[in-house]
Amino acid sequence: MALPNPRPPLRIVDGPTAEAALVRAAVEGDGSASEQLYLTCAPDLGRWVARVVLGSADAQDIVQDTFVVAFTQLKKLKRPEAFRGWLRTIALTHIRRRFRTQRLLRRLGFATAEPFELESILSEDAPPEVITEVRQVAALLRQLPADEALALVLRRVEGYRLEEIAEELKLSLATVKRRLAAAESHFQALQEVQS
Repeated sequence: MALPNPRPPLRIVDGPTAEAALVRAAVEGDGSASEQLYLTCAPDLGRWVARVVLGSADAQDIVQDTFVVAFTQLKKLKRPEAFRGWLRTIALTHIRRRFRTQRLLRRLGFATAEPFELESILSEDAPPEVITEVRQVAALLRQLPADEALALVLRRVEGYRLEEIAEELKLSLATVKRRLAAAESHFQALQEVQS
């Protein structure tokens, strides 16, 4: 005699429409829908976060924190089909907070440079000189003010257009342009000091 399955089988998510249906089901309290949303969206979000934080060791913590917030506030999401974009917005809040905290701790002498997990953002066959350069760039970026570093990474690493950065960070286009100009200036000055 077979034991009854206590949980319904996981559904296959096939595109934004199916994902929106899972969001609606999760809002209604369907735990398997929440689980399926996590299983479907966490890998992509994890890769995106790893690139934005330049392979920091706590990228997965940011993903976990993002989903905790998302699932506790899921009823606030007005458009279920915008779930992935909403996740990125929540993740950016955690990333910004992390950048600020780490910079403050380093200034106060309580934190050393974070370990890099370059394998999360570099190809396995990347030449040693590229790996060295990426380490140097990441170390310089971590010295920038958090908002400048985040705008610069979204622009230079993720290739976002200015309008997309403004939308993601909930800033005006003029503010994004100012932050990018300041970041470029600070970054260049830091490069010159280290040369």
